[in-house]
Amino acid sequence: MPIFSSIDGQLRALRRVRPGADLYEREIEALIWSNIEAFYGTDLFPIARQGAISSGGRPDLIALDESGRIVVFEVKRAIDRSQLAQCLEYAGWARGTNLDELSALYHRGSDSFFADWLEFTGGSTPVIVNPAPILVLVAQDFDARTSDALGFLASSGVPVFTVPIGVYEDDKGRRMYQIDSEFEDSIVTEPERPSRRQATTYKFNGRRLAVSDLLDAGFLEVGETIEYHRQKEGKVFRASLTAEGRILTEDGTVFDSLSRAACTLAGIGALPGWEVWIAPSRGGKRLMDLRDEFLATLEQSSID
Repeated sequence: MPIFSSIDGQLRALRRVRPGADLYEREIEALIWSNIEAFYGTDLFPIARQGAISSGGRPDLIALDESGRIVVFEVKRAIDRSQLAQCLEYAGWARGTNLDELSALYHRGSDSFFADWLEFTGGSTPVIVNPAPILVLVAQDFDARTSDALGFLASSGVPVFTVPIGVYEDDKGRRMYQIDSEFEDSIVTEPERPSRRQATTYKFNGRRLAVSDLLDAGFLEVGETIEYHRQKEGKVFRASLTAEGRILTEDGTVFDSLSRAACTLAGIGALPGWEVWIAPSRGGKRLMDLRDEFLATLEQSSID
């Protein structure tokens, strides 16, 4: 089925871009590194791209979730059995690694690792590595035999996830990406009060909850100012919310992600966006608290 874009009310067919080395091994890897939420479904702490690990090899991307689980991304044009075996070897490494090795791989330097990790997790002591890694395989194609193997691993409880991605281009050369992530359904926990030690995807209407949902429900307003108070330097970063739920900073930069906006402004590797941004006009509540209030109203209305 063809995919179209709409410009001034006119539909224009998009051309499917056939993957080549430059597209998948470079372009998609860079895209994930800069937009990891879109591929994974929740904030991650990025460690390294193409980092040389102690057991040999260079995983495409290595990250940590808030519970200390290592998330390994492998990006290929097509995943076959040999590449699946390589990914499982990386999982074996991830089970036995530690924060010291990860600090040596950290893209901002080992001297920054522990301070950045503490800031991301929000604790006073570093969260240690959880020996239950997650593998994320990103590709356009998965051959049938590999898909069967992945299905077996998934049914056996092995945390291996696939993210098929289609790349399209319009007549002006602008790229569009169709990301078919499993994480919308796979990394969902529903405790009464989610812990900061859980990787949680909040869902609304069968998809990940977005800032725009809080705008539509009146829990936030278009143009409202939000703030990120960085206590260490005594700085306050301000932004406003667009009608589409994007984050517009004071210098005119627009971000799709709360996390990306915060870490770019602060110069930090990663930050939990919903937690660090507050709404001054609403008593200084964190956006995560407003999100919880919104979800609570949905739960109550379903009961009523």
